[in-house]
Amino acid sequence: MIIEEKNISPTETLLYFPEPQPIRGTFYHTPSTSSNLPLLQNIAETGIAEILLLTTDFLYLQSTTPENLDDLTAIALAEIDDYIVSAPATQTASEQQTAEKIRIILKTVIAPYLQKDGGDIELSDYKNGIVNVRFLGKCHGCPYAEKTLKNRVEKNLIRYLPEVREAVLI
Repeated sequence: MIIEEKNISPTETLLYFPEPQPIRGTFYHTPSTSSNLPLLQNIAETGIAEILLLTTDFLYLQSTTPENLDDLTAIALAEIDDYIVSAPATQTASEQQTAEKIRIILKTVIAPYLQKDGGDIELSDYKNGIVNVRFLGKCHGCPYAEKTLKNRVEKNLIRYLPEVREAVLI
């Protein structure tokens, strides 16, 4: 399987899947949390993963140090190959750590789109399925802000996080 890799920072990368994976929601793992997904548990056991976020379309990896990112990526690619063949028909993620998941989705999926035009986005609050965000830079006060919020931000958040019902601009 060919997976596209996009480095975000010296310790962060995204691995994009060529086809959506059989999961619902997002799976999140840090050293202080656990995931019920064997793929993430196996990667986390290496001790070089700081944050893992798995969606239907990509795997976000954050290593403990810049020196560990290449090793973490190689391990993740090997685990993906093993996991995808044996994965159950559908896996369902827990709703824990939703705010952290939102921050990662905003940073990796939505912000790059806005940054192309000199804008940005940040999470203000998440409560009861409602995500409050703030547009920054050129996006702040833009006449297309509401359209961008509904068509880009809200749709992507709901796509990756079923617990999200709405995105609101503050």
